Amino acid sequence: MGKQMDRVIDRIIAVLLLIMAVLIGIAVGIQNAWRWIVMIVAIAIAHWLWSCRKEKRNENSMTEEFQPPKDTVTELVLLAEDNTRLATWGLYGKNGLVIGRDVGENQVSVNLEETTYASMIDVEHAVLNYSGDAWYIEDISEKNGISVQKADGRRYKLAYGKPCKVEYGDIIYVALTRLQVL
Repeated sequence: MGKQMDRVIDRIIAVLLLIMAVLIGIAVGIQNAWRWIVMIVAIAIAHWLWSCRKEKRNENSMTEEFQPPKDTVTELVLLAEDNTRLATWGLYGKNGLVIGRDVGENQVSVNLEETTYASMIDVEHAVLNYSGDAWYIEDISEKNGISVQKADGRRYKLAYGKPCKVEYGDIIYVALTRLQVL
């Protein structure tokens, strides 16, 4: 919102300068004030160009500044049977998510209510927490459990209440639903 307001203010300043040049031309006469009019129009154009350049610099610095390092975990992806992406949840800048089914009385971050195996997923099935520069998945469901498939292909079933570190590329199985950490 602040950037939009800055943009509006910059445009208003440039337009006001142009209006001032026109008013001076009308009040004093173009022959008598042409130097002032040219100077004010030049200032208005310079301000307009400066504000456009400032916006461009801000856009470039924002994309560079907020790009996480390569192989940094930034999202959780719901995978279909053919490995296509069905849904994505952003992780970058967060410290925890609750995975489960949103049935109205609770608020889960990763809602798997509409998935094929939703009947096997508890209302609050697992938590994904960020701690010490790493993400950890923890099973908080006593029924259908959580397992993690690591990059080497091995699959580990988690013990209830015992967190497991997840890394880029790991696949989390919430019952039979697959979520990939990317």
